[in-house]
Amino acid sequence: MEQKTRSPATRRLPAVVAVPLGATSAFIVRDRSVLLVDTGNPGDEAAILAAMKQAGIGCDEVSLILVTHGHPENYGSADALRELTGAPVAVHEGDAAAVRPGVDGPRSPVRVVPGLIRLVRERRIFSGPGGVEPDIIIGGIADLGVFGLRGRIVPTPGHTPGSVSVLLAGGTVIVGDLLSALFPGGRPRLPFRMDDPAAARRSLRDLLALGPELIYAAHGGPWRGTEVWRRFGSGRTGRKARE
Repeated sequence: MEQKTRSPATRRLPAVVAVPLGATSAFIVRDRSVLLVDTGNPGDEAAILAAMKQAGIGCDEVSLILVTHGHPENYGSADALRELTGAPVAVHEGDAAAVRPGVDGPRSPVRVVPGLIRLVRERRIFSGPGGVEPDIIIGGIADLGVFGLRGRIVPTPGHTPGSVSVLLAGGTVIVGDLLSALFPGGRPRLPFRMDDPAAARRSLRDLLALGPELIYAAHGGPWRGTEVWRRFGSGRTGRKARE
């Protein structure tokens, strides 16, 4: 019987490269195309480009730049990387108002309007520490397939109203600041700064219910999903994140 050979894109799961940027980290996700998750502070684009070059990734391979939440150390180089790669910048609607002028995130809850993704037709750059007008506004769960990646963006509010996480095929999750550590190699914990602590706990429980295998965060990690589950979970995990 003839055995069918799967293509490398089908056989291999998305790969994650963490890019340390001092007190925070950005992430390069490589699948059929490339996703940049967070961009560090203004000027950190050089370190991200160096990590891409080391991984053999060209600027033209980047299909999307995702900002996990509206704090300057997470979106500061987004505009510079957009200019260098030509990739659009995506932000959840709950934090878009903070990203545009470059302020340090909204401090009060923002009403979430249901929806998937809508394109912003006009791009305008505002003054501030890395402020940027998003090209894409996320309103809910968004499939990354249109950008050549097997995974989805999931709103995980709590740290900020517009915080999001990325669930990749195989069970890897990038959570931004939903989790953090006091020091490198430290145990996972909820961040000190939270817009809505109760919402953050709900977001984390919902994420853990998907059964993640490996969890990356901007401050600390990565951690095995089972380690985070032992500290924060309840009930049984599922397997949806691995699909």
